[in-house]
Amino acid sequence: MHRFCLVAVLVIAGTSIAADPPTHHRGEFLQMWDAVMAGSMMGPGDGWFKPSQTRYTWERLRQRFDKNGDGRITAAEFDGPADLFAVLDRDGDGAIRPDDLDWSDNSAYARQLMHAQQFLRPADTNGNRKVSKDEWITYFEKMTKGAGDLEPEMLRKFLYPPAPPPPPKSAASGMPSREVLLLGLLTGELGSGAEGPKVEAAAPDFTLESPDGKTSITLSKRLGKQPVVLIFGSFT
Repeated sequence: MHRFCLVAVLVIAGTSIAADPPTHHRGEFLQMWDAVMAGSMMGPGDGWFKPSQTRYTWERLRQRFDKNGDGRITAAEFDGPADLFAVLDRDGDGAIRPDDLDWSDNSAYARQLMHAQQFLRPADTNGNRKVSKDEWITYFEKMTKGAGDLEPEMLRKFLYPPAPPPPPKSAASGMPSREVLLLGLLTGELGSGAEGPKVEAAAPDFTLESPDGKTSITLSKRLGKQPVVLIFGSFT
C-alpha cells in the first residue's frame, strides 16, 4: 500500500514536471523518468537506451592519421595493420571517412546491413546466419514460384508481404503500466539510477567474490599487471 501511494504521489508530481520541457541537461535517471511519463514503448533512443559512447571517434582518428588534412585517411596515411584499415574502411572506397565511424542505427552502413539481413533471413533455414547454395536454390524457387526468372515485382512481393490486420483495440499491449515502470525505476529493478563512469574516466575500484565464493577479485590489484577488460551490464 505504501509503495502504491509513493508511486501515485510521484506520478502526480512527475506529470507537472514533464509538462514543461527541461531547460538544462537531465541525467539518465531523469531521461528514463521522462520516457516513462510520456508513455514510451522503451525502444532504441528512449530514456537511457542510447547508443554506447566511445573514445574511438572520427575526430580522434583524424588528428592522428589525416596528415594532409583533407578529411579522409588513406592506407598510406594509416600506420596501423592493413586488416584494421580494411575493417575501418567499411564502404571499401579506399579511405576512412567520418561516415565509416558512424555506428548508429541510422548510419548508411547500418541501413544497408539491415536490408541485406532482411533479404537473406528467410533463406537461412537452419539459423546459422549464412545461406548455403542449397538454401539459396530453395529460396529462389519460393520467390519465383517455379517461374524460373526473378523479376523486381516478385522480389518486392516476397520481401514486403501485406501487413497483418491490426489487433483489436481491446487487446493488451504487453507493456507494463506506467506505475509499474516507475516503481521499477525507483527500486532499481528497471536499472540503476546511478550513471556509470564517463568516457576516459577511470573505472571505480571494486572487490567481487568469484562464482564459487572461494576467492575474490579486486580491480586495483590487477591494474598494470595484465590487460583487464570490464563488461558491465544485465544479462538476465
